[in-house]
Amino acid sequence: MKRPRRILILLCLSLALVGTSTAQDTGQICVMSYEDHNGNRKFDENEPPVTQGIAVNLQSALGITVATKLLEASTYTVPGLVCLGDLPGGEYQVLLTSAQYRATTDAAFSAVVAPGSAPVRLDFGVTIIPVVTAEQAEDQTSQLTDEQLQGLQSIRMGLIAGMLISLVMSLIGWLIYMLVFPRRLKRIRAERLHRPPYPPAGATMGQVGMALSPAPAQTMTAPAQFQPGQGSPLLFADDDTSPNPVV
Repeated sequence: MKRPRRILILLCLSLALVGTSTAQDTGQICVMSYEDHNGNRKFDENEPPVTQGIAVNLQSALGITVATKLLEASTYTVPGLVCLGDLPGGEYQVLLTSAQYRATTDAAFSAVVAPGSAPVRLDFGVTIIPVVTAEQAEDQTSQLTDEQLQGLQSIRMGLIAGMLISLVMSLIGWLIYMLVFPRRLKRIRAERLHRPPYPPAGATMGQVGMALSPAPAQTMTAPAQFQPGQGSPLLFADDDTSPNPVV
C-alpha cells in the first residue's frame, strides 16, 4: 500500500518534468497536500492526500501574483498534487489557502526554480475543520465545567443580593418620606396662612414694598391720668403746687 502511493507521486512528478523538457529555460513548482493525522508536520505513507478545497497562489520575489490554481482543477488531483509550470528561474513565494482545512505545517513557502531541473516539491499538511451544527453548539454550551457553574451561581447570588438591597433601601426611603413629608406640608400651610397678602395685579413698586413689608408693631399708650387745668386725683390747688388735702 505504501509503495504504490510513493510510486504514483514519483510518476506524477516525472510526467511534470517531461512536460517541460522542451523548454529548458523554465521550471516547475509542485505542492502536495495531505491530511496530517498525527500532527507531526511530516508526510507519512499512511496519510491520505487531499483532493479538493485548497488554492495555490504563486508570487514572484517582488510580491506580484504569477499564477493561481485550485487543487480540484489540477491534472494530478488524485495524489494531491498541484503543479505550476513554465516558470522562469528565480525565487518564488507559494501561499496556500483553504476554507475546509487548517494547516498543520507552514502555509507560506519560499522556493527557488532552476531552469531544466526537477520540479520543486512542497509538502502541505492539513487537518479538516470540523463543522459544528446548531445542536452540537447547544450541547457544548450546556456542558459547562464546575468552575463555570460556580461562577454563574456567584453572579446569580450577587444579582439577588443587589435586588434585595435595592428593595430595602426603597422601603426605608418611603418610610422616611411618609414621616417627614406630612410635617413639612403642615409647616408650609401654616407659613402660607401667616404670609402677608400678595399685592394686586398692576400695583406699583411702592405698593409691592408695602405689601411685602412686615406690619408695624402696635404700641400701647396708657390713658392720661389727668388733664392740665382740671386738677388731679390728688386735689392740687389750681394755683398752688403743693397738695391741698380736702378736709
